[in-house]
Amino acid sequence: MFGAVFFLEQRYGCMRLRNIEITPTSSVSDSVVWRAVPKEAETFWPALLLRGRRFTRMIENFYPVRLTVRLTGWGRYRVTVEPLDVFLSVSWNKNMWLLSANGRMWLAKLQANSKVRGIAIPQRPILAWDAGLPLPIDPENQRGDIYPSSLPMTRIRKWYDALEEMGWNDKIYCLRAKKIDGRPVVQILLGSDAGITGELIVKDDPKDWASFAAAFEEIYPGLGGIPSGLVVNATFAGMRFTTFVDMKRTVTSMDVR
Repeated sequence: MFGAVFFLEQRYGCMRLRNIEITPTSSVSDSVVWRAVPKEAETFWPALLLRGRRFTRMIENFYPVRLTVRLTGWGRYRVTVEPLDVFLSVSWNKNMWLLSANGRMWLAKLQANSKVRGIAIPQRPILAWDAGLPLPIDPENQRGDIYPSSLPMTRIRKWYDALEEMGWNDKIYCLRAKKIDGRPVVQILLGSDAGITGELIVKDDPKDWASFAAAFEEIYPGLGGIPSGLVVNATFAGMRFTTFVDMKRTVTSMDVR
């Protein structure tokens, strides 16, 4: 019986891998997927199911994509390749990185980026992650060029949701997460690539950001006319924001009633 099965396989190749359909067809080149197929799967197609996780990791660890594999027939598979949804750009360790919505990080200059179509960089201010903070990637679980991120995604999302509510997104060059005197803070750098116009230091909990923004705009409507080098430290305990006075000089604390 086994001899008959072996003969049929050698004669007709009934257990060989028939086809892999890649969708969408414009996501990556076929060669990227086929190079990751286990050798044994070429002659014994169920091996791709048995080693499915290894197959997806071979691609997801080196390309900014998410893979799903589904059996569609005898020896036939459908592989869906979706580019990772980029949440924002992160400046860290003298390099620019991309951070996905599902918590993956990779270098913005990674060559594999050019081989994945559909990656879109959102128009959000850059996040600068200070060297004095915990590593934003998890090197122990890294198996390629795409790293699991250890950034506090929930907190970071709140920062950017607060900026959206304040309507300041297009006025900010970047957010810098750091510590001052051992306390986590966020520096809001106003301006653009052409130059920084001002620096606002706020708590890393954004619950008071909206009231701070409203008070700041009492003096500088639409963030216009900010004097060069202005620094506002709004991290002191018990601070309330209602208006500003004497804004012709650098402000280091505010408790205006």
